[in-house]
Amino acid sequence: MKRILALDGMRTVAIAMVVAYHIDNTLVPAGHWGVHLFLVLSGFVITGSLCAEIDRTGRLDLGAFYRKRLLRIVPALAVVCLALLVVGTAWSQVQSSIGLYANYARIEGVSLGKLTHTWFIAVIAQFYLVWPLAMSAIPARRRALVIGGLAVVAIVWRVVAIEVMSPGWVYNATDTNAAGLFVGSFLAVAGLRATRATVAWSVPALLGLMLLPVFGNSGDLVLWGGFVALALSALALLYASTDPAWLQSQILLRIAEVSFGIYLWHYVFVRSEIPLWVAVVCTALATAASWWLIERPLVRWDARRRARRSEPGRVLLTTTTPPLVE
Repeated sequence: MKRILALDGMRTVAIAMVVAYHIDNTLVPAGHWGVHLFLVLSGFVITGSLCAEIDRTGRLDLGAFYRKRLLRIVPALAVVCLALLVVGTAWSQVQSSIGLYANYARIEGVSLGKLTHTWFIAVIAQFYLVWPLAMSAIPARRRALVIGGLAVVAIVWRVVAIEVMSPGWVYNATDTNAAGLFVGSFLAVAGLRATRATVAWSVPALLGLMLLPVFGNSGDLVLWGGFVALALSALALLYASTDPAWLQSQILLRIAEVSFGIYLWHYVFVRSEIPLWVAVVCTALATAASWWLIERPLVRWDARRRARRSEPGRVLLTTTTPPLVE
Protein backbone atom coordinates (compact mmCIF):
# COMPACT_ATOMS: atom_id res chain seq x y z
CA MET A 1 0.00 0.00 0.00
CA LYS A 2 1.29 3.42 -0.90
CA ARG A 3 2.35 5.27 2.22
CA ILE A 4 0.61 8.62 2.66
CA LEU A 5 2.93 10.74 4.78
CA ALA A 6 0.19 13.26 5.52
CA LEU A 7 -1.60 10.55 7.52
CA ASP A 8 1.38 10.56 9.88
CA GLY A 9 0.98 14.30 10.22
CA MET A 10 -2.71 13.82 10.94
CA ARG A 11 -1.78 11.35 13.66
CA THR A 12 0.24 14.14 15.28
CA VAL A 13 -2.87 16.32 15.18
CA ALA A 14 -4.80 13.54 16.93
CA ILE A 15 -2.21 13.01 19.66
CA ALA A 16 -2.03 16.77 20.24
CA MET A 17 -5.80 16.88 20.74
CA VAL A 18 -5.74 14.06 23.27
CA VAL A 19 -2.75 15.40 25.21
CA ALA A 20 -4.27 18.88 25.36
CA TYR A 21 -7.51 17.39 26.68
CA HIS A 22 -5.70 15.48 29.41
CA ILE A 23 -3.73 18.56 30.42
CA ASP A 24 -6.74 20.87 30.69
CA ASN A 25 -10.18 19.66 29.67
CA THR A 26 -11.69 23.02 30.52
CA LEU A 27 -9.53 24.71 27.91
CA VAL A 28 -10.04 21.89 25.37
CA PRO A 29 -13.41 20.41 26.40
CA ALA A 30 -13.73 18.04 23.43
CA GLY A 31 -10.09 17.16 22.92
CA HIS A 32 -11.23 13.56 23.34
CA TRP A 33 -12.34 13.87 19.72
CA GLY A 34 -8.75 13.01 18.94
CA VAL A 35 -9.71 9.42 19.81
CA HIS A 36 -12.27 9.40 16.98
CA LEU A 37 -9.62 10.72 14.62
CA PHE A 38 -7.26 7.95 15.78
CA LEU A 39 -9.95 5.34 15.20
CA VAL A 40 -10.68 6.45 11.65
CA LEU A 41 -6.97 6.59 10.84
CA SER A 42 -6.45 3.15 12.39
CA GLY A 43 -9.24 1.55 10.40
CA PHE A 44 -7.94 3.12 7.19
CA VAL A 45 -4.29 2.12 7.66
CA ILE A 46 -4.83 -1.41 8.91
CA THR A 47 -7.48 -2.29 6.33
CA GLY A 48 -5.40 -0.86 3.51
CA SER A 49 -2.41 -2.89 4.69
CA LEU A 50 -4.45 -6.10 4.93
CA CYS A 51 -5.93 -5.59 1.47
CA ALA A 52 -2.48 -4.90 0.02
CA GLU A 53 -1.12 -8.14 1.45
CA ILE A 54 -4.08 -10.21 0.29
CA ASP A 55 -3.95 -8.74 -3.21
CA ARG A 56 -0.19 -9.21 -3.44
CA THR A 57 0.14 -12.73 -2.03
CA GLY A 58 -3.37 -14.17 -2.12
CA ARG A 59 -3.41 -14.72 1.65
CA LEU A 60 -2.76 -13.18 5.03
CA ASP A 61 0.20 -14.20 7.14
CA LEU A 62 -1.71 -14.04 10.41
CA GLY A 63 1.28 -15.10 12.48
CA ALA A 64 3.37 -12.24 11.14
CA PHE A 65 0.48 -9.82 11.58
CA TYR A 66 -0.10 -10.67 15.23
CA ARG A 67 3.60 -10.78 16.03
CA LYS A 68 4.16 -7.37 14.53
CA ARG A 69 1.29 -5.79 16.47
CA LEU A 70 2.25 -7.47 19.74
CA LEU A 71 5.82 -6.22 19.38
CA ARG A 72 4.52 -2.76 18.59
CA ILE A 73 2.19 -2.54 21.60
CA VAL A 74 2.99 -4.92 24.44
CA PRO A 75 6.69 -4.31 25.30
CA ALA A 76 6.36 -0.53 25.58
CA LEU A 77 3.08 -0.87 27.47
CA ALA A 78 4.61 -3.46 29.80
CA VAL A 79 7.44 -1.07 30.72
CA VAL A 80 4.92 1.61 31.71
CA CYS A 81 2.99 -0.90 33.81
CA LEU A 82 6.17 -2.19 35.45
CA ALA A 83 7.32 1.34 36.25
CA LEU A 84 4.00 2.08 37.94
CA LEU A 85 4.12 -1.17 39.90
CA VAL A 86 7.59 -0.23 41.16
CA VAL A 87 6.32 3.09 42.51
CA GLY A 88 3.43 1.45 44.33
CA THR A 89 0.53 1.19 41.90
CA ALA A 90 -1.78 -1.69 42.82
CA TRP A 91 -1.80 -4.74 40.58
CA SER A 92 -5.59 -4.37 40.27
CA GLN A 93 -4.97 -1.15 38.32
CA VAL A 94 -2.36 -2.74 36.10
CA GLN A 95 -3.66 -6.18 35.17
CA SER A 96 -6.41 -5.04 32.81
CA SER A 97 -4.03 -2.68 31.02
CA ILE A 98 -1.38 -5.30 30.35
CA GLY A 99 -4.14 -7.80 29.59
CA LEU A 100 -5.53 -5.44 26.94
CA TYR A 101 -9.05 -5.30 28.34
CA ALA A 102 -8.82 -1.99 30.20
CA ASN A 103 -11.83 -0.60 28.33
CA TYR A 104 -14.18 -3.20 29.79
CA ALA A 105 -12.55 -3.02 33.21
CA ARG A 106 -13.25 0.70 33.14
CA ILE A 107 -16.88 0.02 32.21
CA GLU A 108 -17.14 -2.27 35.24
CA GLY A 109 -15.97 0.58 37.45
CA VAL A 110 -12.39 -0.56 38.05
CA SER A 111 -10.20 2.42 38.89
CA LEU A 112 -7.22 2.39 36.54
CA GLY A 113 -5.56 5.48 37.95
CA LYS A 114 -2.66 6.61 35.80
CA LEU A 115 -3.42 3.83 33.34
CA THR A 116 -6.94 5.04 32.59
CA HIS A 117 -5.93 6.06 29.07
CA THR A 118 -5.00 2.47 28.18
CA TRP A 119 -8.69 1.77 27.50
CA PHE A 120 -8.05 3.05 23.97
CA ILE A 121 -5.09 0.71 23.46
CA ALA A 122 -7.39 -2.15 24.48
CA VAL A 123 -9.94 -1.13 21.83
CA ILE A 124 -7.28 -1.10 19.14
CA ALA A 125 -5.79 -4.43 20.28
CA GLN A 126 -9.19 -6.11 20.26
CA PHE A 127 -9.80 -4.78 16.75
CA TYR A 128 -6.44 -6.16 15.66
CA LEU A 129 -7.38 -9.56 17.05
CA VAL A 130 -10.62 -9.94 15.11
CA TRP A 131 -10.39 -7.81 11.98
CA PRO A 132 -7.70 -9.77 10.05
CA LEU A 133 -9.78 -12.92 10.43
CA ALA A 134 -12.81 -11.12 9.02
CA MET A 135 -10.84 -9.51 6.21
CA SER A 136 -9.46 -12.85 5.07
CA ALA A 137 -13.04 -14.06 4.57
CA ILE A 138 -14.33 -11.04 2.60
CA PRO A 139 -14.15 -11.50 -1.18
CA ALA A 140 -12.08 -8.78 -2.82
CA ARG A 141 -14.94 -7.77 -5.10
CA ARG A 142 -17.27 -7.35 -2.14
CA ARG A 143 -15.01 -5.36 0.17
CA ALA A 144 -16.63 -1.96 -0.29
CA LEU A 145 -20.13 -3.42 0.02
CA VAL A 146 -19.41 -5.56 3.07
CA ILE A 147 -17.29 -3.05 4.96
CA GLY A 148 -19.66 -0.22 4.07
CA GLY A 149 -22.49 -2.31 5.50
CA LEU A 150 -20.49 -2.95 8.67
CA ALA A 151 -19.86 0.78 9.02
CA VAL A 152 -23.60 1.52 8.73
CA VAL A 153 -24.44 -1.18 11.28
CA ALA A 154 -21.78 0.12 13.68
CA ILE A 155 -23.05 3.68 13.40
CA VAL A 156 -26.66 2.58 13.96
CA TRP A 157 -25.58 0.48 16.95
CA ARG A 158 -23.79 3.46 18.48
CA VAL A 159 -27.00 5.51 18.10
CA VAL A 160 -29.00 2.74 19.79
CA ALA A 161 -26.37 2.22 22.47
CA ILE A 162 -26.51 5.87 23.50
CA GLU A 163 -30.15 5.28 24.40
CA VAL A 164 -29.98 1.79 25.91
CA MET A 165 -26.46 1.39 27.29
CA SER A 166 -24.58 3.29 29.97
CA PRO A 167 -22.46 6.32 28.96
CA GLY A 168 -19.39 4.41 30.12
CA TRP A 169 -20.19 1.58 27.74
CA VAL A 170 -20.72 3.90 24.78
CA TYR A 171 -17.48 5.76 25.44
CA ASN A 172 -15.22 2.76 26.20
CA ALA A 173 -16.56 -0.39 24.54
CA THR A 174 -15.06 -1.77 21.37
CA ASP A 175 -18.46 -2.40 19.75
CA THR A 176 -19.49 1.25 20.06
CA ASN A 177 -16.09 2.53 18.93
CA ALA A 178 -16.23 0.22 15.92
CA ALA A 179 -18.05 2.99 14.05
CA GLY A 180 -14.85 4.99 13.65
CA LEU A 181 -12.79 1.91 12.81
CA PHE A 182 -15.21 0.74 10.12
CA VAL A 183 -15.61 4.22 8.63
CA GLY A 184 -11.85 4.36 8.21
CA SER A 185 -11.85 0.82 6.83
CA PHE A 186 -14.53 1.73 4.31
CA LEU A 187 -12.54 4.74 3.13
CA ALA A 188 -9.58 2.41 2.57
CA VAL A 189 -11.50 0.20 0.12
CA ALA A 190 -14.09 2.54 -1.39
CA GLY A 191 -11.66 4.53 -3.50
CA LEU A 192 -13.30 7.82 -2.58
CA ARG A 193 -11.48 10.96 -3.64
CA ALA A 194 -11.96 14.61 -2.79
CA THR A 195 -10.34 17.79 -3.98
CA ARG A 196 -8.31 19.58 -1.36
CA ALA A 197 -10.51 22.67 -1.52
CA THR A 198 -13.68 20.75 -0.70
CA VAL A 199 -12.34 19.13 2.50
CA ALA A 200 -9.63 21.54 3.70
CA TRP A 201 -12.10 23.08 6.16
CA SER A 202 -12.49 19.78 8.05
CA VAL A 203 -9.33 20.11 10.17
CA PRO A 204 -10.02 23.72 11.29
CA ALA A 205 -13.60 22.69 12.05
CA LEU A 206 -12.44 19.70 14.09
CA LEU A 207 -9.99 21.80 16.08
CA GLY A 208 -12.41 24.69 16.49
CA LEU A 209 -15.43 22.71 17.63
CA MET A 210 -13.39 20.79 20.18
CA LEU A 211 -13.03 24.08 22.08
CA LEU A 212 -16.78 24.34 22.63
CA PRO A 213 -17.88 23.33 26.15
CA VAL A 214 -21.13 21.89 24.76
CA PHE A 215 -19.15 18.91 23.43
CA GLY A 216 -17.14 18.51 26.63
CA ASN A 217 -17.30 16.31 29.70
CA SER A 218 -20.96 16.54 30.63
CA GLY A 219 -24.33 16.93 28.96
CA ASP A 220 -26.15 15.05 26.23
CA LEU A 221 -23.82 16.18 23.45
CA VAL A 222 -20.76 14.44 24.90
CA LEU A 223 -21.81 11.19 23.22
CA TRP A 224 -23.88 12.58 20.37
CA GLY A 225 -21.05 14.94 19.53
CA GLY A 226 -19.00 11.88 18.73
CA PHE A 227 -20.85 11.65 15.42
CA VAL A 228 -19.74 15.18 14.58
CA ALA A 229 -16.18 14.15 15.39
CA LEU A 230 -16.57 10.99 13.32
CA ALA A 231 -17.79 12.87 10.25
CA LEU A 232 -15.08 15.52 10.51
CA SER A 233 -12.43 12.84 11.08
CA ALA A 234 -13.49 11.05 7.90
CA LEU A 235 -13.28 14.30 5.96
CA ALA A 236 -9.92 15.06 7.56
CA LEU A 237 -8.64 11.70 6.35
CA LEU A 238 -9.79 12.51 2.82
CA TYR A 239 -8.00 15.83 3.17
CA ALA A 240 -4.81 14.11 4.28
CA SER A 241 -5.10 11.83 1.25
CA THR A 242 -4.60 14.89 -0.97
CA ASP A 243 -1.04 15.18 0.43
CA PRO A 244 -1.12 18.70 1.92
CA ALA A 245 2.43 19.88 2.48
CA TRP A 246 1.97 21.13 6.05
CA LEU A 247 0.98 17.66 7.26
CA GLN A 248 4.26 16.33 5.86
CA SER A 249 6.53 18.67 7.78
CA GLN A 250 9.45 16.96 9.47
CA ILE A 251 8.32 18.13 12.91
CA LEU A 252 4.89 16.52 12.56
CA LEU A 253 6.36 13.35 11.08
CA ARG A 254 8.90 12.97 13.89
CA ILE A 255 6.20 13.47 16.52
CA ALA A 256 4.05 10.88 14.77
CA GLU A 257 6.96 8.47 14.82
CA VAL A 258 7.09 8.51 18.63
CA SER A 259 3.37 9.08 19.17
CA PHE A 260 2.84 5.73 20.90
CA GLY A 261 5.36 6.63 23.56
CA ILE A 262 3.79 10.06 23.96
CA TYR A 263 0.40 8.46 24.41
CA LEU A 264 1.67 5.91 26.91
CA TRP A 265 3.68 8.26 29.11
CA HIS A 266 2.02 11.68 29.01
CA TYR A 267 -0.97 10.62 31.11
CA VAL A 268 1.25 9.10 33.78
CA PHE A 269 3.04 12.40 34.36
CA VAL A 270 0.14 14.78 33.70
CA ARG A 271 -1.86 12.95 36.36
CA SER A 272 1.01 13.14 38.85
CA GLU A 273 1.28 15.92 41.41
CA ILE A 274 4.13 17.70 39.66
CA PRO A 275 4.27 21.02 37.79
CA LEU A 276 3.14 20.89 34.19
CA TRP A 277 6.55 21.81 32.81
CA VAL A 278 8.12 18.95 34.76
CA ALA A 279 5.45 16.59 33.38
CA VAL A 280 6.25 17.75 29.83
CA VAL A 281 9.99 17.20 30.31
CA CYS A 282 9.45 13.78 31.88
CA THR A 283 7.11 12.79 29.06
CA ALA A 284 9.69 13.83 26.46
CA LEU A 285 12.46 11.88 28.18
CA ALA A 286 10.35 8.77 28.73
CA THR A 287 9.08 8.90 25.15
CA ALA A 288 12.61 9.15 23.78
CA ALA A 289 13.76 6.24 25.94
CA SER A 290 10.77 4.15 24.87
CA TRP A 291 11.48 4.80 21.20
CA TRP A 292 15.25 4.32 21.19
CA LEU A 293 15.49 1.48 23.70
CA ILE A 294 12.30 -0.51 23.12
CA GLU A 295 10.14 0.35 20.12
CA ARG A 296 12.71 1.10 17.41
CA PRO A 297 15.01 -1.86 18.18
CA LEU A 298 12.05 -4.25 18.14
CA VAL A 299 10.71 -2.85 14.87
CA ARG A 300 14.12 -3.23 13.25
CA TRP A 301 14.64 -6.70 14.67
CA ASP A 302 11.30 -7.84 13.29
CA ALA A 303 12.03 -6.28 9.88
CA ARG A 304 15.37 -8.11 9.71
CA ARG A 305 13.73 -11.34 10.80
CA ARG A 306 11.07 -11.06 8.09
CA ALA A 307 13.70 -10.19 5.51
CA ARG A 308 15.70 -13.31 6.35
CA ARG A 309 12.62 -15.50 6.10
CA SER A 310 11.27 -14.00 2.88
CA GLU A 311 11.70 -15.69 -0.47
CA PRO A 312 14.50 -14.44 -2.74
CA GLY A 313 13.44 -11.38 -4.65
CA ARG A 314 10.37 -10.73 -2.55
CA VAL A 315 9.79 -7.05 -1.81
CA LEU A 316 8.93 -6.28 1.81
CA LEU A 317 6.80 -3.26 2.58
CA THR A 318 8.61 -1.76 5.55
CA THR A 319 8.31 1.55 7.30
CA THR A 320 10.70 3.65 9.31
CA THR A 321 7.90 5.36 11.17
CA PRO A 322 5.46 2.69 12.41
CA PRO A 323 2.18 4.26 13.50
CA LEU A 324 0.76 4.14 16.97
CA VAL A 325 -2.13 2.14 15.61
CA GLU A 326 -1.00 0.48 12.43
